Amino acid sequence: MTINLLIIGLIFYYTNYQKFKKQMYYKIQFFFEFILTLFKESLVLKKYSPITLFFFTFCFIFISNLFGLIPYSITVTSHLIITLYFSLSFFIGTNIISILYHKEKYFELFLPEGIPVAIIPALIILEYISYISKIFSLAIRLFANMMSGHILLKILIGFSWTLFTNGLLGGFLSIIPFGVVFLVIGLEFVIAFLQAYVFTILLIIYLNDAINIH
Repeated sequence: MTINLLIIGLIFYYTNYQKFKKQMYYKIQFFFEFILTLFKESLVLKKYSPITLFFFTFCFIFISNLFGLIPYSITVTSHLIITLYFSLSFFIGTNIISILYHKEKYFELFLPEGIPVAIIPALIILEYISYISKIFSLAIRLFANMMSGHILLKILIGFSWTLFTNGLLGGFLSIIPFGVVFLVIGLEFVIAFLQAYVFTILLIIYLNDAINIH
């Protein structure tokens, strides 16, 4: 995680240098405007000051996902404790914001209007469980996708290496699984971006729900 933070810091730091500015600035600007567009479309606010937090979150998750594709490295987002920490932190933060915005009206989240009195206790419990499940669904989605991709790569590489070291015929046949490995690696690059995008957009949607009481 420290290395990932250093990489993000260096990327932004070197954009201040003239020889790197044109190369790096437009790439960073593209991702920033991409997240800003999502932010404006998904969240109704007069000011967009929280965009910095969501942009940093997107960059951290995206770089963490990519970093895991380097041989002998580690993907921090494939650890449930890390993804759970992110989701729980944002969950607590959005609920604090919602309470500050709406005071006692915040509890209308768990009790919609027009509900018969007889089913209120059961409905509150169900709504509460559904609300809390956001923490785990957000964390498990990122963790499971990154972990499953890495497991698939490990199985394919192990199978390919076993064939390659098993004589001339095995070496020839290993071309097929090795080709599949390269395809999966390419797919993992796409998944690294998609998972960072999905995680960030869900955080923005949860914040919008907390502010606008949905």
